[in-house]
Amino acid sequence: MEGIVKKPQYKIMHVIFNQCMRLNFSKALFTVFLFTIIEMLLSTIPFYFAMGTSSAASSASASAPAAGAHTLFGAVLSFFLTAAFIIFVFMMLYGMFCVTARMVQKKNVTVGWLFIAFRKKDKRVLVSSILFTVFYILLAFLTGILFNLVVDKTGAFEGAKNSSSYIMCFFMIMALVFIVSFIPFSFVHLILYYFKDSKVFASFALSVRILWGQVLHYLGFVIYAAGTSLISVILLSLVLFFIPKNMGTSVGIVTMFLSILRLFEYYKVLSRILIAIPVYFFFTIGAIKLCKPDQASAAEGDGAEGKASEGDSAKAASADGEETDSKDAEGEDASTNGANVSPSEDSASLGGESAAKGEK
Repeated sequence: MEGIVKKPQYKIMHVIFNQCMRLNFSKALFTVFLFTIIEMLLSTIPFYFAMGTSSAASSASASAPAAGAHTLFGAVLSFFLTAAFIIFVFMMLYGMFCVTARMVQKKNVTVGWLFIAFRKKDKRVLVSSILFTVFYILLAFLTGILFNLVVDKTGAFEGAKNSSSYIMCFFMIMALVFIVSFIPFSFVHLILYYFKDSKVFASFALSVRILWGQVLHYLGFVIYAAGTSLISVILLSLVLFFIPKNMGTSVGIVTMFLSILRLFEYYKVLSRILIAIPVYFFFTIGAIKLCKPDQASAAEGDGAEGKASEGDSAKAASADGEETDSKDAEGEDASTNGANVSPSEDSASLGGESAAKGEK
């Protein structure tokens, strides 16, 4: 990496982002939908197992110690199932970033790349997922303890700690803490994908280093990229919140329609954000460079690998990693001898510059 580019221009990044969205919107939307469906289905396993074990213990006719031991066993098993689920989600998230990164690079990509961490068995991805899991479990415990301390000190939710408002408030705070804490490590999966020799801890450190001093600039671009879809989600959520319940069939139909529309806009927001993140990453590490079409042609004549990317008028941009041959995730059999190479590494062009990233 030549050096970190601080605060790249929104306007230029948005041009590349719009190109990616035009070419890959439907594929990104479907991949995000598939990711969230799998996540939701698997998240029910630890929850229902814990609930089932607890119900069986409470209704058992055995002695109290035996019932307590049964409940403890269920709680421990549920904890490990939850940890395994979180590891699985982060490994899938790596695949999700591989999909969107390849879209930005204009490489061939299929939905199969969503599961690439399981197919290629990159130990770095597994270790990073375990680290993320340990971090978030500890963070969840600390957040829960602090939340209860604040509630006890302030007297909020007095006598209603099991109420729906208490639970909703707790999970909203937990979600906010998780999102904020993930921001410094947003590029870990992209670093593991792009730099095949990068170590796990070095990837975490590099992600923090890239975003150091430009977190607000980064968040600004992500929100900017989310665009009107984010505004639509917020407005629809407010409308649905204030619509009275039990107001008849006609209101119910309107509510259902607005809920479906909000869900669609929500998936659009996720798709746009997941493409915006690699766009920002590739700009900050200098993997996307702008050149005029005549300069790109001259660079190709000098023997640069790849292709000069297309532009609408006077400029063209290419992400490092432009693919020279068309292979998808199902058919690719990347060698992993010694370097644990993922299927992302091909010869690359940097707006006319050659950059060999893969195995020879």
